[in-house]
Amino acid sequence: MLIDKIYRDKLGFMSTRINFSLTQMEYVLAVRKFGHFAKAAEACHVTQPTLSMQLQKLEDDLGVILFDRSKKPVLLTEAGKALIDQFKTILFESKKIESIITNFHGAEIQGQLTIGIIPTIAPYLLPSVLKEFESKSLPVELKILELQTHQIVDALNNDEIDVGILALPLKIDKLIERALYFEPFSVIFKKGHEIGKNKKIRQSQLKSDEIWLLQEGHCFRNQTLEICSTKLGKGKRKFEFESGSLETLKNLVSEYGGYTLMPKMATKELSNKVDLIEFDKPIPARKIGLVYRREHHKSELIELLSAMVLQAIPEEIRQIKQKDLDVVPI
Repeated sequence: MLIDKIYRDKLGFMSTRINFSLTQMEYVLAVRKFGHFAKAAEACHVTQPTLSMQLQKLEDDLGVILFDRSKKPVLLTEAGKALIDQFKTILFESKKIESIITNFHGAEIQGQLTIGIIPTIAPYLLPSVLKEFESKSLPVELKILELQTHQIVDALNNDEIDVGILALPLKIDKLIERALYFEPFSVIFKKGHEIGKNKKIRQSQLKSDEIWLLQEGHCFRNQTLEICSTKLGKGKRKFEFESGSLETLKNLVSEYGGYTLMPKMATKELSNKVDLIEFDKPIPARKIGLVYRREHHKSELIELLSAMVLQAIPEEIRQIKQKDLDVVPI
């Protein structure tokens, strides 16, 4: 009997602890992200005293300290680290409720979709995609961030974005991938370069000491190095430069010389000082698609984005067959 009483008392004690709000959990994630109470409060559109008071109440209710306030930036305690993933899961699952209710009432597609897109796709795809969205006149708000692949993965895991547009495959647990199209690569070079004597080019003909590269972190850089791996060596130039932009690489080829690889959609507008040469089959290419979390609460908006992307890409890319390509891993 005494044991039963102790057990009942313990259950009652625990039930008083598990009493917190979604808002409090959002505050926890904000402080964890910014490592600063004032910045977290600004991001959550509340005053710092309000945020601090709610977090203090949460810690009192749970009976644990979530943050070490003596550290700069503010850091999670061991208890905070143990709870943070669960808070993220609860918030993620709670966001499905609005979508379920909307679908139940048969309302038109609406809401906000936060998209991450890699820099080697964004300038060439986004303008057409945005035109497609505007033409539908739907009550959909898009928030778009230009991020590298690893940043998109981190943002998805932290529920900071809803979907990413990037090169596949990633093969990451808990993320679902949807391939949309294949984009072949070409070589652009300054007019007069000996490479222009060829009608087509083979990967084995590329010399690494003349290729301009994107900087570390870009998956297109990795793909370029994969294509040129057998010829990689120390360059002949007296300087070293790696860019964060395909447009910068175009200008370097146009004004300085050498050559670089370009995805198909980035070759629409080239300087009159530059020529382009295609690869022999199988043509090196990348697979472009969407990546998002499984059982996503914004599935209708993601379906809409998928349709808009396919509508926005040029017809010649939609017609490309995978059998003619050598899809390069990222």
